[in-house]
Amino acid sequence: MVAAAVACSCHALPPAPAPAPPPLPQPTQIDDVVLSRAGSCGRLAHGGALCWGTWGGQLLKVAIPAAGLTDVAELRVGHDSGYEASQRYYDHLCARIGTAVHCWGNGQHRQLGPDAGTSAASPIAVTGLPPAAQLALGEHHTCARSEAGDVWCWGDNQSGQTGTGGGQPTIVSPTKVAGLGPIAQIETANLGTCALTTAHEVYCWGENLSGAAGAPNLERPVVWTPNRVAIASGSRQIAGGDATLCALKLDGTIACWGALEAQLAASLSGVVPDIADATAIAVGYAHACALRIDHSVWCWGRNDFGELGGGDPSDRTAPPRQVRLPGPAIAVVAASRNTCARLEDRRWYCWGENLSGQIAPRTASRVPTPALLDLTQVDLVSQ
Repeated sequence: MVAAAVACSCHALPPAPAPAPPPLPQPTQIDDVVLSRAGSCGRLAHGGALCWGTWGGQLLKVAIPAAGLTDVAELRVGHDSGYEASQRYYDHLCARIGTAVHCWGNGQHRQLGPDAGTSAASPIAVTGLPPAAQLALGEHHTCARSEAGDVWCWGDNQSGQTGTGGGQPTIVSPTKVAGLGPIAQIETANLGTCALTTAHEVYCWGENLSGAAGAPNLERPVVWTPNRVAIASGSRQIAGGDATLCALKLDGTIACWGALEAQLAASLSGVVPDIADATAIAVGYAHACALRIDHSVWCWGRNDFGELGGGDPSDRTAPPRQVRLPGPAIAVVAASRNTCARLEDRRWYCWGENLSGQIAPRTASRVPTPALLDLTQVDLVSQ
């Protein structure tokens, strides 16, 4: 017996609506800003991360993974690398998740760790590294400060930037830098690295053509192992730019060394004049800024893109000039040609180069005075 067909007047269900994207973080919910000439990233209050700006073509795949990170304790991007011949050497990024380090992006010099190869589109865990407490990324090398206070570096070593000595142009696996006492902080230049000890001494290694490694004899182009920087003795913070480094002393003064054109406001002694009450410092390509005890921010040096925040294009070698902010500041960060400061109300204000939309909508190539960093106004690479 054949069953009779039953007519059905039912209709197909409409497709389920796409889930709404999560709300964008408010300006007060960005805990840390990481600046780059390709774009910028932020570590968010809930432990996530986002990047914005153009990041240029193939770089897009490097910035996207940041949006998928959770429980981020620290996020860093390598120093500007620019071009070599006809091939662009794009940036690499690393995140510290608790005490584990994950890196991705350009690995042509093995700066991503032993398991990542020459590039990685998503974060790869760095193996062979003890629990990490801090990261510092150079142009093609990466370093970590361990919880035990040691320095471990890997990647490009052609200029001695890993501190492991000569003979090996590439350090594939994290290698401990010998000859250092307990370390409180690490910092990088493009082709060098510095470490601040718990005894307030600074040691640097790497390229020294401009004196960035702190060796007084500039005819010594490479410093292969840690070299004590006498001018930085008695320091509590170090900050690095492309080929310039500065140290914040225990007495609130600032000393700088490195590229001649980036000596900033330093005199022949290396000491920045007119500042004796700094609480934090940040260094770019050829400019620097200091957060002072009254929560004001003062900047000096080159000003090609308005990185001094004063609204005019003039350089300021001396004396430093105050940046007019809408409130007291509690933090300051810098990249090659831009700067950001965080206010007491937790908002970030930024100024300087904006060619890649690093700090504002790309309708402006530069931001000459402080402007609110608002993620609803910039080009988020996660969208």
